[in-house]
Amino acid sequence: MFRVTRSLLHQEARGKPLESRAEDFGQLLYDKIAQIREDFNLNEEGPAERTRAGFETVIWAEFDPVTLEDVDRLLGGLRKTTCLLDPCPSWLVLASSEVTRGWIHSIVNA
Repeated sequence: MFRVTRSLLHQEARGKPLESRAEDFGQLLYDKIAQIREDFNLNEEGPAERTRAGFETVIWAEFDPVTLEDVDRLLGGLRKTTCLLDPCPSWLVLASSEVTRGWIHSIVNA
């Protein structure tokens, strides 16, 4: 499909198809995160304190723990569609919600 699209658009192929895709994606993601952080206008009275240590870290001054009902509401709002790049398809998360809800609850409140 990609080859056909490139040929229709008269674009040259990019060498090996999988060459450096992970690095390209990583750089794209890093640039997007940097842009989002730049766009945030956090003042000193805001909900978080900004620190410098390698990557920029946000330390929240306070946090409201989630309940199991909050996790159920989140899982109930998941779309049942999935993508080939999903590390864990949404249908699997929904099918195993009795198990995963406790894990998600513990991780978020850690």
